[in-house]
Amino acid sequence: MPHTTTLDGVDVLGATGVRLGSISGVLFHPKEARVIGLAVTRPRVVGVVSRKPAYVALSAVTFENRGALLATKRLPTNVEGERAIGASWDDTVLWDSMPVRSTDGDAVGVVGDVSFDGTTGTALSLRVSTGILGDIAVGRLDVPVALIEGFDGDAVVIHASYADLRASGGAAKVAAKTASAAKVAGTRVAKQAYDTGMSAAVAVGKSFKSGTGRRMLDKFREMTRDEDETKET
Repeated sequence: MPHTTTLDGVDVLGATGVRLGSISGVLFHPKEARVIGLAVTRPRVVGVVSRKPAYVALSAVTFENRGALLATKRLPTNVEGERAIGASWDDTVLWDSMPVRSTDGDAVGVVGDVSFDGTTGTALSLRVSTGILGDIAVGRLDVPVALIEGFDGDAVVIHASYADLRASGGAAKVAAKTASAAKVAGTRVAKQAYDTGMSAAVAVGKSFKSGTGRRMLDKFREMTRDEDETKET
């Protein structure tokens, strides 16, 4: 089962085993939660001059341990690829780092990773990142395939709110441990942790004055307070 985050840099091989390039992007359908192609970076000319990327329909690729294999000896032309997917490459979407929101319009986070069926391209699961601070406080959020709607032109839309999703890993323990470590190192380090989290959140267009960002801060502070109370008892 391929993941968008693990395919970056994977070799693309022709029918004779010759390396034709490497994967530089996983391309989704303009609206549906489905991978339809791959962006492929070609080898540089004489190892120096960069070349325009090629685009390959997912249906033309087979994933194996040694890389992504094509049945042909060369990369397809863009026209051939567009004919295979039934859409313009300009209309396809890179989901990685795209905003994620609920059908009610609430911000949830950004796309951290997507697993998909290597044959049909259907998205199987979506992992949402809520920024550095949010990932520390509650972990990354896992979205099952049944709740993934698709892309609406601005964001990946899911049939769930932030509160409905399950965090991955032992989020509470991680938060308490991180908060404790920050306090041991002193308030300056703790402040840096807050500042770093805020900067990361702002970079992906979230606000810590309301919504998801505020909940992340509240959760982190709650964990910090719980750690203090535990030490006092």
